[in-house]
Amino acid sequence: MKGKQFLSGQSILKRIFLFLIPFGILLIFAFLQILNLMIFQSEKFKTQADTNRVLKEKVFPPRGLIYDTKGRIIVDNFIRQDLVITPNFINDYSKYLSLLSEITGEDKNILENVFYEKLSEIKPFQSFTLLRGLNDEQLAKLKLNASNLAGTEINPSFSRNVVYGESSGSLIGYLGFASRKDILNNPKLKNFNDQQIGLLGIEKEFDEHLRGTIGYRFSEKDAKGRVLDVLAIEPSIKGKNLKLSIDIELQNKLYKEFEGRKGALIAIEPDTGFIRAMISSPSYDPDHFNNLNVQKIKTLLSNKNSPLFNRAISGQYPPASTLKPFIGLVALEEKVISWRDKILDEGEFFVEGDERPYRGWKEGGHGEVDMEKAIAESSDVYFYNIAFDLTVSSISPFLEKFGFGKSSQLFKNESEGILPDQKWKLGQKGEFWFKGDTINMGIGQGYILATPLQIALAYSALINGGKLISPRIVESIDGEEEKFSSKQIDIKNKKNLDYIQEALISVVESDTGTAKNIFNPKLRIAGKTGTAQVKSLIDDKKYQEIRENISLRDHALFVGYGPVEDPSLVVVVIVENGESGSLVAAPIVKKAIDFYQK
Repeated sequence: MKGKQFLSGQSILKRIFLFLIPFGILLIFAFLQILNLMIFQSEKFKTQADTNRVLKEKVFPPRGLIYDTKGRIIVDNFIRQDLVITPNFINDYSKYLSLLSEITGEDKNILENVFYEKLSEIKPFQSFTLLRGLNDEQLAKLKLNASNLAGTEINPSFSRNVVYGESSGSLIGYLGFASRKDILNNPKLKNFNDQQIGLLGIEKEFDEHLRGTIGYRFSEKDAKGRVLDVLAIEPSIKGKNLKLSIDIELQNKLYKEFEGRKGALIAIEPDTGFIRAMISSPSYDPDHFNNLNVQKIKTLLSNKNSPLFNRAISGQYPPASTLKPFIGLVALEEKVISWRDKILDEGEFFVEGDERPYRGWKEGGHGEVDMEKAIAESSDVYFYNIAFDLTVSSISPFLEKFGFGKSSQLFKNESEGILPDQKWKLGQKGEFWFKGDTINMGIGQGYILATPLQIALAYSALINGGKLISPRIVESIDGEEEKFSSKQIDIKNKKNLDYIQEALISVVESDTGTAKNIFNPKLRIAGKTGTAQVKSLIDDKKYQEIRENISLRDHALFVGYGPVEDPSLVVVVIVENGESGSLVAAPIVKKAIDFYQK
């Protein structure tokens, strides 16, 4: 019988050794590889770590679109190609800019100015746009020379396009870059330091809605700034769309009526506050700013007619005779005079102790006039009388109820106008208030100034039952309707509003009305003419001399509304130095109401 066989200890150790040999070899190989990486090739990989970087870059959203009340596009976007650079990947700035100038044909001095200004504002490895809107020739040359332009990318971006140009320019406004003051006032704009924002008009007022939310791209770039891989994207969020109350067809038609003359127009619905047209003439094409047309921008900024100034909301004018219906209304409310009381108008009004006559516009006067005739024929002497009896203490607070002397808050840069009283004159002029100041105020002259928008809102209140409405120019933001508000004016006797409306109808329909030239029985319009003096004169001879200087001629005003039976539109037109409200301004109002009705 054979016994069990046992392996010797020596044999077991041998087998274990043979089993561990492969693992030992692997361990030695791994150790040598680590040694190689950490010591022998450390500089190589350190260089790669320094040159291949993961960068976080902004992705700007497209701005929201702007539509008119009927859904027609007023402002849209188009894609352009921009040259974006990351300075940290550029070894020699001067050499780079010289080469870039040679390739693109752009002035090297301008490139340097932009480059070094941006360089002082950015953080390490942050990029910025050096050239915008590259043309096809520039793009082709840049692609051919890509290997010589480290840190350079051609990126698509969105550019603004104002479809109707000048006719809506003053309303829409333009884009530009946030200044340091802008960023200080609104720190959120710091993220948009390389992107255009709204600087004027609708683009500015609703910039926060229109500009959207920035996204980000995380990409790996090599030593020359070329993208090796896009690692992740946080998408941007498009800006919100605006639907304006403007009827762009009406806007375009009425802008042409000014034919290059200076002036303004407001067309507003008296019940809703929706502005259907807002015109300032002369105007400009916002795309000159949006597309950075330097030469065109310089020309606009140096234009003495101030095309960038929105006269409709910021122009301050004497309301002239368009103020007379409000003077008449406060006189009725205060029972200074009744509707049918008559005053003899012989062409002049005298104040006791003052030898200087206050003259009316019509030589010899209008004879005996009651309030209806006084408004229809625009009797100055009649309103001198009732203003004298009212005093400024009654007039100014009453006019304030109708919106004179304060901003409607439609735009931030809207003017407040001037609603003077004793305190105002003492503070602004250092003088006491005189009776003569009140007399001049009675015909809308003197110190009182109003914007076309203020006049439109005041007349809307006259015909809508005494509601001072808040004007609206945006109907909805991304489909969400804007809120509407109004304030009821305290009128002691509503019958007085009816009286004033009768008088405004007589302005057009009476045989002696100052705007009888626009009468049309098929479309009844009411309103009031005005002639605002630019320079105060004493005698007619001097006036004829002054007329030779066009800039010193009177402004022509007309406020109209219609149809009389159910007013759908109030229109204010001011033509600077146009002289005749009935002949120059009134026909534009008539065309506006007629076109809007059709």
